[in-house]
Amino acid sequence: MKSFETNTQKRPVAAIRKMRIDPTYSSERFRFIIAHTPEEKQRAFSLRHEVFHEELHYNIGEKINAPLEKDSYDQNSILCLLQHKESGMDAGCFRVVIIDNKANRSPNVLPLEEYCGSSLKSSDLHPSRFPKSTICEVSRLAVHPSFRKNAKPPTGIIGEDINRICSEGGKQQSALIGLSLFLAATAIVGLSQRRHVFAMIEPKFNRLLKASGLHFQKAGKTIDYCGYRAAYYIDQHKAENNLPEEIVFLYYHIKEELSFQIHENSESKYYPSNLYHGE
Repeated sequence: MKSFETNTQKRPVAAIRKMRIDPTYSSERFRFIIAHTPEEKQRAFSLRHEVFHEELHYNIGEKINAPLEKDSYDQNSILCLLQHKESGMDAGCFRVVIIDNKANRSPNVLPLEEYCGSSLKSSDLHPSRFPKSTICEVSRLAVHPSFRKNAKPPTGIIGEDINRICSEGGKQQSALIGLSLFLAATAIVGLSQRRHVFAMIEPKFNRLLKASGLHFQKAGKTIDYCGYRAAYYIDQHKAENNLPEEIVFLYYHIKEELSFQIHENSESKYYPSNLYHGE
């Protein structure tokens, strides 16, 4: 265990710097899809079911008679898929939960406030300290087993699996999938004009995120919630401005791809008052 702690502190930064990240490589093999049709949303829920229910056996989401993992927060979320172009398979997904005050619908708090509220610190980093129109939560990040180096729990869940993404011996495709999902979440948060970002993160995973320039601050106590993790906070503006040079081009390539989709559908979906209008 001691050697793993040492590696997580020293090796990821060096690994990020040595990675030869080519935005063209990513765009030729993968595409990001912001799910706005019922079929696209079902694909995200299906992938989440496969990972969180069938593989990890997490007791999360609504109890429904369908192979889908979803909950009430999905109606106020921007869902994003990462599709492998050649196979047509969805390699990964995540969501950005936004509180929609104008829609006059519940819930009106972030998921971590409902499920892990007692663990949050009474500090300047508590979600209640910020205007609801400026906060969001990134959650339900999953990577399909076929796109991981080993068939183990998905990126963002187990520290060792994340460490493989940053390791020098990892395959470029595995590294790009994990890194691209994190960068896409950062881009969507900025494009949706939500500056203050929260997420339930494994503490060791947070140290690895820092190696990628995403400096989350701990905003709650570590608890056992689908594994040991805590609430963390990041300022999206600072995150975007402080990305390492090695991944800046990849980030802006992803942001441009997502920006087109958001602006194309802004009247029907992406303004907070109409996230899932007409669903």
